[in-house]
Amino acid sequence: MKYTIALCSLGCAKNLVDSERMLAILKNHNYKIISDFTAADVIVVNTCGFIESAKEESIETILEYAALKNNKCKVLVVTGCLVQKYQKDLAVEIPEVDLWLGTLNFTEIGEKLDELLPNTAKIIEYDDLCHRELTTPNHWAYLKIAEGCDNTCTFCVIPQMRGPYKSRTIENIIEELRVLISKGVKEVIVLAQDTTVYGKDIYGKPYLKELLKAMVKEDIFWIRILYSYPQRMDGELLELISREEKICTYLDIPMQHSEDGVLKAMGRPERKDKLIKLLKQIRTINADFVIRSTFIVGFPGETQEDFMGLCEFLQEAKLDWVGVFPYSKEEDTVAGAMPNQIPEDIKEYRYNYIMSLLTRYSAHNLEKWQNKTILVIIEGKLDVNDEYSKGYQYVARASFQAPDVDGMVYVKTNKSHNPGDAIKVTVVSTDIYDLMGEEI
Repeated sequence: MKYTIALCSLGCAKNLVDSERMLAILKNHNYKIISDFTAADVIVVNTCGFIESAKEESIETILEYAALKNNKCKVLVVTGCLVQKYQKDLAVEIPEVDLWLGTLNFTEIGEKLDELLPNTAKIIEYDDLCHRELTTPNHWAYLKIAEGCDNTCTFCVIPQMRGPYKSRTIENIIEELRVLISKGVKEVIVLAQDTTVYGKDIYGKPYLKELLKAMVKEDIFWIRILYSYPQRMDGELLELISREEKICTYLDIPMQHSEDGVLKAMGRPERKDKLIKLLKQIRTINADFVIRSTFIVGFPGETQEDFMGLCEFLQEAKLDWVGVFPYSKEEDTVAGAMPNQIPEDIKEYRYNYIMSLLTRYSAHNLEKWQNKTILVIIEGKLDVNDEYSKGYQYVARASFQAPDVDGMVYVKTNKSHNPGDAIKVTVVSTDIYDLMGEEI
């Protein structure tokens, strides 16, 4: 019998890669992947446990699918970060779950399920690091180059959930890249908890530059790098990214804050003057670099002066894309035990205030693309009911727009295109987050 499986992936892109690996393993074990959870023999929930809201979403999702065990569902599997940290407690609270797998043993899912649901199909062995059942559009995919984290940020539980930093070899990554290219992928998005420290554990020093030099030799259109920590963004790396046409001049640099006292309390090695110096260096090397960053407001001990300093920093920094998150107090973290925790209403006020500023900054920053010609990749055709459908037929992304987190380009054209097609458009207008363009 061929059992059916539906998988729900929660949390970040790194978690999604794990989900795609599990889907490939399950397909290899002769399970049929479906999207209808009410019709699935097996339901898999890959959880996130990074912050409190993610934990709540994960638990609510588990309970939602646990209710389906009264119908067709025979086995409920829960995997991921939440399991890695809280499996014992969860097993007591949610006995409906039949199989728990953490972040360090989720690749056993095929074997474990075969024990619960005997399956006599022949299994073809392969390196599951390089084989995934992609859930992203066919023309782009994530490429995880390392697992775990050795950084000591006081607010973060990732090292507890993912373990120490462990790089993959360049050879193994290139092997997976070639598999992705063979599937039609044109853009790979390089992921790790910290991409800039890649290779230090196996090569004795950070090896991201060497990895990128190997990647650009392959038949790939765009290479995008995420999660590049500021203290390891050196001139040679920036020059390489600027020089190589296949590497997007898109820098995702999580800074978390600008004020020295808060950065120190966060366990971050950067300081405000170093961040300002880095931004100046980036724009000196290439004025077309697009910079994205993330920040936390309401961290324990953050004063009103600290907060206003962050607002001023963001105004002067003129970052292209910014994500802001209210601080989430997590158990078993240094920050969670710190005095001077900020009340929730103040955190919410600071978050709303800074987001209103960033809305204005974003609209202003996007105006620099007005009347310029840019290269975009088609994401899909617009639905006639879409608010932008009047006169615009397609939605696309430029090299300065990462999937899911940045804005889009809406395209007006008389030609027919498929997702993954690369075309040139002239930007004719902008709004808060998006661009509108006409194909040349």
